[in-house]
Amino acid sequence: MRRTGTRLAALLLALAALCAVPLAPARAAANDPGRVPEKVSRASALDPGHGAVIVSVRSELFLLAELNVWFLREGGDIANEADLIRVSRKESSLSMGGNSTTKYKPLAVQLPAGRYRLVGHGAKCEKVPAPNERCLADVKFAGIGETVSFPSRGYDEGSPVFEVREGELTVAGDFGLTARNTLEWSEIPPEKLGKIARKFASLPRAPAPEVAEDYRLKYPLRPRSYNDDRGRRY
Repeated sequence: MRRTGTRLAALLLALAALCAVPLAPARAAANDPGRVPEKVSRASALDPGHGAVIVSVRSELFLLAELNVWFLREGGDIANEADLIRVSRKESSLSMGGNSTTKYKPLAVQLPAGRYRLVGHGAKCEKVPAPNERCLADVKFAGIGETVSFPSRGYDEGSPVFEVREGELTVAGDFGLTARNTLEWSEIPPEKLGKIARKFASLPRAPAPEVAEDYRLKYPLRPRSYNDDRGRRY
């Protein structure tokens, strides 16, 4: 009975945290820096000057809020939404306290030609963290407020880079948030990549991403529950 009560309390806390996440698109856009790139479904739909990019975001941490991963166009300004790209992943509303985000979820977007570098990740961050900086957020539920840390980190010049070329396909790979609060890169498995990549089979392939060894995924992501991550400090 005691164990059941503990699980119920954990679930209620998880739901409370999820309810604290802004749901209205207009409000989310105001609080989350960067722009969401346009999805593209076929090679012929690319705009002039753009290339197709396949990218995936995962997490082994239980996400109490939407996880944003930011990429900055080389030579661009982090304060300019035209240069700062945001790719997101969130927990399923049906996850019931268990992690639903360890599975690959590749998506295809179009981006202007250029080189894009990983500059940060964060949940409930109103800015892109500086290198090794963390985000703090004020969370309120039922009139009770608390300042807590959420998964977040900024990255320096040595972080992964992918190149986008006009009229070509870039497979940017998978960016996985680990329990160490680091984003680590890995290739998207062929069986997960094949279906979406076939839509762009007519396009030449852009060069593979440039990823230093320190940023490569070291261990498979393991799904964690809300109980595993409750009260963590990042």
